[in-house]
Amino acid sequence: MLDDLVDITRRAHREILDVYNSNFIVDTKSDNTPITDADRRAHDVIMEGLAKIDPSIPVLSEEGEIPSFDERRNWDRHWIVDPLDGTREFTERNDEFTVNIALIERGRPKLGVVGIPTKEIVYSGDVQDAVAQRHTAKDTSPISTTQLGDSIRMTTSRHYTTPQNQQIIDYLVSIGKKVEVKTVGSSIKMCYIAEGLADIYVRFGLSNEWDIAAAHTVLCAAGGGVYLLDGNQKVYNQSESTLNSAFFACSSLPEEWSKVIALSGVLTNDS
Repeated sequence: MLDDLVDITRRAHREILDVYNSNFIVDTKSDNTPITDADRRAHDVIMEGLAKIDPSIPVLSEEGEIPSFDERRNWDRHWIVDPLDGTREFTERNDEFTVNIALIERGRPKLGVVGIPTKEIVYSGDVQDAVAQRHTAKDTSPISTTQLGDSIRMTTSRHYTTPQNQQIIDYLVSIGKKVEVKTVGSSIKMCYIAEGLADIYVRFGLSNEWDIAAAHTVLCAAGGGVYLLDGNQKVYNQSESTLNSAFFACSSLPEEWSKVIALSGVLTNDS
């Protein structure tokens, strides 16, 4: 199934780049977020491809209708799709946008792919077999997380960094840690961790399940994970809302990162 997902992702890449290389129009959705023909065309390609894999598996896509929780609560497995994660990055033409597809079983990530159209890269993850890979136009290679080194490598969002993120950085520095901050858009942040290029990403601002499910899957397959701030694992499709609570993604030591977040004071004040 992963080979099919990589192929679907690459086809979505072609649709996205066709729009990206044109004088495209940016529309606004009812929630005041941007949308372009690239989002729509990628959505159509992905929906068609997933239906060919197994038409019985329901799909939760940012660009599709969101079924009520009364229906979704009965799903044993489902796809979570963001046809174009980082539409703002797309409209700014900074190349930091992705295609996200994940298969979720009983709330847990199972299979997933994250594609970067402008780089011709697709990351894939099979959680059950603990296999994560980086696919390029030339070859496929395994990826994995790395243990913490002398410097803590933190990824942050290009557009949604909050004062809490800086508070965690300040706390780490205060206890003698060196912190290197990498700013990047979309789900690339978590793929950096999966690939061993970063250690931690903490998200306080609003995000949806389709923003992180695919990268979460790749990260889990590579040896890391995604957790709520209290250290519990992130689980999907648990309520009517598709919004995520604040979370962190890490390469290792989730219990220690949960302690660091608590000790930084972000949970006990309004900063």
